[in-house]
Amino acid sequence: MKTIVVLILFAVCAFSELIHVSPSGGSPISKAMLRAKSGDTIVLADGKYNEDVIVQAGVVLYSPNKFGAKIIGNGRESVVRLGSGSKIIGLSISGGRNGVVSSNSGAFIEDCHIFSNQASGILAINRLPGIKNSIISNNLNTGILGTQIGSTEGELSHLTIAGNRQNGIEIEGDQMIYIRDCLFYKNGNKAIKVSDNNLLQMNNILIYPEQREFANKDDLVARPFFSDKFYQLKSNSTGKNRASDGKDIGFVK
Repeated sequence: MKTIVVLILFAVCAFSELIHVSPSGGSPISKAMLRAKSGDTIVLADGKYNEDVIVQAGVVLYSPNKFGAKIIGNGRESVVRLGSGSKIIGLSISGGRNGVVSSNSGAFIEDCHIFSNQASGILAINRLPGIKNSIISNNLNTGILGTQIGSTEGELSHLTIAGNRQNGIEIEGDQMIYIRDCLFYKNGNKAIKVSDNNLLQMNNILIYPEQREFANKDDLVARPFFSDKFYQLKSNSTGKNRASDGKDIGFVK
């Protein structure tokens, strides 16, 4: 039985491909997507990619150097759209209508910096993607906007959501939302806005300035202090080493 499992895993790996892409020529990521299949990983070299990207189902779009690959939109379209089971890891995403749009099952976002988009950083429709260890900042609408959310792909964890003009997170729907080890800093309206606070489960959250309806929860409200543009906390800041895993609350560089 063990031999059969090993052979199956070998077969899966054998049919997966690493596709390496550099920022030269027109729309190099989109061209790579044409040859990619489910299970493949597109590996991006550092640099600027001026294009809008649809990540095909089951494909991973990956920047080994965190934020080194910068996908920049044209201001009119969404920069990245996620297919079913697709993942984006390590990317800098900016300059679009929305930074990332997700409506399919199994979508996941990790180690990304999503900022300076004309509407929302992340727009989720029907399904909320799993989002981990990312920065969503300085978008002209809401950081993470979820509409008609009926299911989720996991919790929101280790996020720094800062400087968005409207809300940090705004979720409309009837699904329980789990938020853990996240930092909300100076979003224009509310840090968190949901249809029903009873559908919100939070743990180790730092909100500044304080949001009244969460003032009695076991969360931190003192002002955090950052050491660099990626919102890394200073050694003496509120939230330092206070996450449930012993790391900083918010994004961990």
